[in-house]
Amino acid sequence: MSTERFAESGGREYRLMLLPDFKRFRELVFSSGKEWTTHYSDKISTVQSKPPPDNSTNLNIIRARRVMEKVPPRVLYDQLHDPDYRTTWDANMIEGTNIVKLDPHNDIGYYSAKFPWPLTNRDFCNQRSWMEFLGEEYVIFNHSEPHSSCPEKKGFIRARSILSGYFIRPHASGGCELFFVTHSDPCGMIPHAIINFTMSKAAPQVLSKCEKCSMEYPAWAAKHYPPGHVYPWTTPKMYWDSPLMYPEDMIEATTYLNPQKHLTEEDLEEQAIPSPSKENGESFGELKKEKNTTIVSYAPVAPLKDSDVLAIQQYRTTMQDALNAVDRSFLMEGRKPSTREYLVRLQFMLEGISETL
Repeated sequence: MSTERFAESGGREYRLMLLPDFKRFRELVFSSGKEWTTHYSDKISTVQSKPPPDNSTNLNIIRARRVMEKVPPRVLYDQLHDPDYRTTWDANMIEGTNIVKLDPHNDIGYYSAKFPWPLTNRDFCNQRSWMEFLGEEYVIFNHSEPHSSCPEKKGFIRARSILSGYFIRPHASGGCELFFVTHSDPCGMIPHAIINFTMSKAAPQVLSKCEKCSMEYPAWAAKHYPPGHVYPWTTPKMYWDSPLMYPEDMIEATTYLNPQKHLTEEDLEEQAIPSPSKENGESFGELKKEKNTTIVSYAPVAPLKDSDVLAIQQYRTTMQDALNAVDRSFLMEGRKPSTREYLVRLQFMLEGISETL
């Protein structure tokens, strides 16, 4: 399976951020070493910095951590994504526009911000990437990329995001833990030493404001979105050890196994009674295109019964789809999984199926 994928927009090709890129961001978030300098630390917040890994810039990488005891992980994730909500609290924002959505996990956007006098205002054209993971972990990060619909504007200096983003995970308090990384160059004539100093001092205030806005977000969202609203950035959940590049890759495998995703009650009733063609033991959702492939599930579905109610039939169908897809994925990798690997992938598969029903 290729570890690189691309999407075209505005006459330019963009490399999409895949699971390995999200893993590298996570490694940066949790990396340790003497190169990290701690500028501030208490029970809920930490701010650190380190020099860049190469000589391309003298700007430091800033890393900050914040425990938000009253903010669930999902609330923080949606708040950071929501462009409409940002207009209510970001006093520095001049304009924020989504230019193009490259795929379910990547887009290109424009953002401009006020800088204090006598500095010139800055703007960015960034590729943003995001992914949801099992265990309520979420990642959003961005880096600058040009786009034909995002030319440089008079009155602004085009700034550059080298790599900036968020890693969110649950905290024992019932809230969440936010890790914020930024490595950005405002460009222009501002000395890098001043930028390094300002960024390390400003990080705690940025995170405090983020926490306050996140606590207020559910009430705002309830007024502006209908019940059951599905956010456009919502995706199936991934797991960190997946051999796939996207969670949708597993969904596609399931669709191949069972393209009839929206079953009617009549369909389920018909499937509940074995037909003469099934006397050889083949079950619903089997690999009809690969007759030479033998699949022996670790957890075979219980046999059909005429007395099964509709809910049991639906449950059996969902489990069969999930088990077949999991079995197929390990067969494609050519290896026998451990029990833990099998169960983790099955959990992921069931969540993926629930997203498509």
